[in-house]
Order: sequence, then structure tokens, then C-alpha cells
Amino acid sequence: MADTRWHVIAVVCAVATRAAAAGLPCEEERGRTGIALAAVEQGLAVGAVDEDSAAAIAGLRVGDTVLQVNGTVPRACADYGRTVREAEHERKALLVLVRRGDAELPLALGARTWERVPPAVPPAPRAEAPSVRAMVEKPAPPLPPESQVTLEELTRAFAALVPPERPPARLANYQHDLLKLHRQTEALAARAAVPSEVAAGLRTVLRYYDAAEVAWAAQEAEREREQRPRHLPASEGDPVPYFADSEPAATIEEFPFLGATVAREPHPALLGGESSGLWRAGQARSLLWERARVELARLTAWLGTR
Repeated sequence: MADTRWHVIAVVCAVATRAAAAGLPCEEERGRTGIALAAVEQGLAVGAVDEDSAAAIAGLRVGDTVLQVNGTVPRACADYGRTVREAEHERKALLVLVRRGDAELPLALGARTWERVPPAVPPAPRAEAPSVRAMVEKPAPPLPPESQVTLEELTRAFAALVPPERPPARLANYQHDLLKLHRQTEALAARAAVPSEVAAGLRTVLRYYDAAEVAWAAQEAEREREQRPRHLPASEGDPVPYFADSEPAATIEEFPFLGATVAREPHPALLGGESSGLWRAGQARSLLWERARVELARLTAWLGTR
């Protein structure tokens, strides 16, 4: 009975793994070979052939099923990548056997493939944290008379969320007050009680407050994991683990200045999976609150010029 159960689990895991891998591109050294493979039911097939590339010259076509590469039967991208790296290291040709229709065709990417210079990839534009800076360079829009008091009350509530001299002490209270600010902002926007630019500025400041909530929640989760008493304050420099596919990782990406709080980035583990990164979540929270005050000050000064 137990053996049957483990067999079923193994089959389910294998099916899930194949499903997850389906369609993922194998692009090892594509800049030189000009070929990208895709995982299909039969193994690997040619998914793309770059124009004027070594693969195009060799005669590879999209849809060819790859049977062998240098004598290796590539059943997954890892097999193909390993074979390509070995050929590149030894500067030898890639001999590819493909099935096209009912025919099997031996094709070759010559050893000079590795002499090709990969196309230059332009650097990605430098990411910037969200800001109202560009917005406040234009004249502030006029506000309806009935929204004047409401907006001023709301901006005061924004400032009161995190007073510099007395920051909030409990995450639950902070989350409650932050949710209230979100609702009040969206209520003003829904009634068109403020121009869209003003609502966008308020939402920009809220993004900083939301990110600070993520950092604080990460701190609290680590406190609970370590079973540390709540009355013992955490240091801003205490490292907190995070993974690549997580809210902290997304927050660090959205606000590039938080890179200064990362002690170690997540990385692949030796036996598969992922080793966590470390970030100083307490320091990140303080930086986010500080930047939120700067953005709010810009916004309120701009609104005061009406």
C-alpha cells in the first residue's frame, strides 16, 4: 500500500515537472548559434532560428525535432545547454540530428560558430523609484471648492501616519491607518473631487507607505520564526531572509535605493532550489518612510501654489 502511494506521488511530481518545463526556451549561446529550442512532448524542438546565423546557414528550421546533439540525446534544456557549453569550451562543431517530417537530417554548425561575436545588447534603462518630481514641475491644477478642506485633511493624515518624532509602534495599527488612507484617496478620486494628477500624486506617496509595510511585515515574520519576545526592539541592521519570487524582492526592485539594504541576493542552491537572500528590512522601512515624507512635501508644496 505504501509503495503504491509513493509511486503515485512520484508520477504526479514527474507530470508536474514536465508541465512546468513545457514551452520554456533553451537559448544557451544563442548569440553565437542563432538557435533557440523549446520543450515539447517528444523532447526538444527548434523554436526559433535567427536570420543569417550559424543555425540558419546549417539549414535548421523552426519545428525540427532535435534527436541528438554531438551524440547526446537532449531530453531537456539542461542536457542541451551542457552539450553546447562543452562544444564551445573545446571549440568544436555542433552536430545536430533532427527529424523533419518523416526524414532524419544530420546538420552541422561548424567550429567557427564560436568565433561569431554575439550581438550587443543595449543596457537596460536605469530604474528609478516612483516620484511626484515630474508632476510638480507643471502648474498645479485648480481644485473644486468643495474638495479643498477634504484634501487638506487627507494630506495631514498622510503626514500623521508616520510622524518623524514618534513613528508607529505596532504593525497592525499602521496597516489599519494605511488602509484608511487608501480608501479615502480612492473615494476622492471616484467622486472626481480632485484632479487625476492629484490622485496620482497621493497614490505615489502611498506606494512608499505600502513598501514600508512589506519591510515591517518581513521583520515581524522573522521575529515570530525566531520566537523573539515582542518587547525586545529589533535593530535596523538585523538581516531578514527573502527569496527571488517574493514581495520583498519585488519591493527592492521597485525602489532601487533599497539595494543598499541587501546583504546577500538570493541564488541557486547547490542541490537545487534556492538559497535565500538577506536584506536589512528595518533599515529599508526607515528609508521608505523618509522618502515618503520627501514626496509628500513636494506634493503639498505644489498644491499650495494653486
